[in-house]
Amino acid sequence: MTQQAPARGGRDTYLQGAFTLAAAAMFSRILGAVYRIPLGRVMGDYGMGLFGAGYTIYMPILGISTAGINVAISKVMAEKIARSDERGAYRAFRISLALLAVVGLVSAVVLGLGAHAIADRVMRNPDAYYAILALAPAIFLVAIEGSLRGYFQGYQRMTPPAISQVIEQFFRMASLLILAYALLPRGNAIAAGGAAFGATVGAVFGSLYLVIPYYLSRRDIAQRVAAAPPPAPDAESTRSIVRRIVLLAVPISIAAVVVPLFGVADLIVVPLRLQSIGFSVKDSTRLFGQLSQMAMVLINLPAVVTYGLQTSLVPAISEAQALGDRAGIRSKTSSGLRATFLIGLPAMVGLWLLATPICELLYRHGEAGVPLAALSGAVLFLMVQQTTSGVLQGLGRTDLPVRNLIIGALVKGVLAWVLTGIPELNIRGAAYSTTAGFLVASVLNLYEVHRHVGFKVDLPATVLKPLGASAAMGLVLFFGFPRLLLPLGNDVATLALVAGGGLVYAATLLLLGGIRERDFAFLPVIGARLARLFKDLGLVRE
Repeated sequence: MTQQAPARGGRDTYLQGAFTLAAAAMFSRILGAVYRIPLGRVMGDYGMGLFGAGYTIYMPILGISTAGINVAISKVMAEKIARSDERGAYRAFRISLALLAVVGLVSAVVLGLGAHAIADRVMRNPDAYYAILALAPAIFLVAIEGSLRGYFQGYQRMTPPAISQVIEQFFRMASLLILAYALLPRGNAIAAGGAAFGATVGAVFGSLYLVIPYYLSRRDIAQRVAAAPPPAPDAESTRSIVRRIVLLAVPISIAAVVVPLFGVADLIVVPLRLQSIGFSVKDSTRLFGQLSQMAMVLINLPAVVTYGLQTSLVPAISEAQALGDRAGIRSKTSSGLRATFLIGLPAMVGLWLLATPICELLYRHGEAGVPLAALSGAVLFLMVQQTTSGVLQGLGRTDLPVRNLIIGALVKGVLAWVLTGIPELNIRGAAYSTTAGFLVASVLNLYEVHRHVGFKVDLPATVLKPLGASAAMGLVLFFGFPRLLLPLGNDVATLALVAGGGLVYAATLLLLGGIRERDFAFLPVIGARLARLFKDLGLVRE
């Protein structure tokens, strides 16, 4: 039995692929949030601390060793496929697979052999050893999985990577809960190690899902490669491909480390500055928890949409660039930014106006709404930064987003020190500094996109109409919540206004002519049907 290798572009349009990845990422994040509740009840705070300690070491190593290579694979493959160089694309994949396997294996061995030293000397807690050791095999498996995801992304087929992400998270969650419960009688350290091993189990199943269709398509791949013209004398050498992949991947890997630096800056600066203006150690820690573990979590949720856009943009822009299709690059950039503002603006307004009710609903800590409201602007700027990063990465300028992100992190660090130390602002100052950091990074990215693509933002379609619809939604939220709070209570009133506000936003956007027929391409399966329906009603234009 064989399957056809993915055809160029496949069934997934660029926007549908982005939606598919975003949906998978959202579902995975929900699973990732849900499992912490039963896991915490099983292991307690000390066991959770050991579990978290392992991930504190694992995530930076994983990011440095693998984060950028799958993006590089998708770009290099998309370029070669666009030029009908099937042989070169498959060869680039095999080379990158070997490269990732070596890097992943070396990283896994180093982490495994160094687990004792890290637990004893860095964590200063020997009990963390098992959690660190259990995560080592996952690095190798995630590296293999990442190369296979890059393969499908190179063909602009986002569904297999998206499904593998959900499968990985599901088996990770199920196995870590089972292992933690089964091993708890042997002590918290062993139980934390068992829970951490869930990452390895999840990576096994996520990789298997990708390996099976790839393996089944091997005959078709061989036929297409055999039918391709023989390699030209000046065909790209193995050394050149490796060099290109590394040069593309390294800045992305650095960016994977830079983003957590926003949190590290807060960890170092915020409690210190709060204490300097009179807050106790306990109160400063409490406020920092509201910022980092409550507000920032909600800020990152809408950004799963632009995670999908960023991932889909890389091969789509790479293909257009390889074909010399400047109009195609501009069109994809325009649609990506429109989608970003269509979702980012109402998300920003909603989190600003319903910050306290949402935090009361989710955390039973309404006071966390103070930093959330101050952070609401960061939603839009983070989303713009991610989308424009995808454009620049697709153009091969992976260095520019990380440079701009570093500049944003520096601005954030300075402002966090200054603003958090102002008594009237306190924790809001730290939130404003994060917003400013993402603002700087996004503006610099937009400038570079304009410089390299010649793209100008269509203000009415991209910004003004979504902004007008968001303002209408905001009026409903602002005047509606006080009137619904007493008869319905906080939770029901908040949920009702989230749903009602979304309907008002969509209806206003349609009335303003802010939705075009082609915008429905963002929705797989139902997009074409909705486009026909609204077109027949005269609510959308081509």
